[in-house]
Amino acid sequence: MTDAVASERLLARLVAGRWDDEEAEELNYLSRGRLANEFFRRNAVWANALGVTERWPFADIALAFDPAVGTDPVWLERLEGAIGHELQPLVRKVVTDMFRWVSLGDRPQERFPELDDPYEPMVQVFERGGEFWEGQGGIELPIGPLLYLDIADRLAQPPFAIDAATLAELDEKDRIRLAEARARLATPRGDGFKER
Repeated sequence: MTDAVASERLLARLVAGRWDDEEAEELNYLSRGRLANEFFRRNAVWANALGVTERWPFADIALAFDPAVGTDPVWLERLEGAIGHELQPLVRKVVTDMFRWVSLGDRPQERFPELDDPYEPMVQVFERGGEFWEGQGGIELPIGPLLYLDIADRLAQPPFAIDAATLAELDEKDRIRLAEARARLATPRGDGFKER
């Protein structure tokens, strides 16, 4: 696969993301939190493997792998044009490195065959409900903050399953829990007094 083909595929996935969909953010908030946690874990693993832990949690993994790798700004411009607004600065940084990453082709996998794609979880975060914002010691999702934690904690974190079925099940369980909680709140209560 050529760099352009890989970049087009990534662009297509990102453009199809639900960038301004508040309902998607609400319905997928648990899966998005899990995906963001897995993104930080994978980036910690890659930063550790490449010896750039001091730059974590946003170590520009592609540049760490190959400092000569470049990216054409047209990819980011096309994405922002398609979704109709400029991305948050930290999201722009992550997306830019995603395009650098896919331009590396198979080289990272050949050198580190045991490591997972560092950016796949974040691509899915965008697909399932849009951006995140930079927060204090972490990122902000519509559900609230997600802390970076210490890199040692992220390196010790077991991998999260991020397949579609697992993520859908996670969100469905949460939808059921919320529906039950709302039903309990909507049920009229007695006033506590009995007639004599």
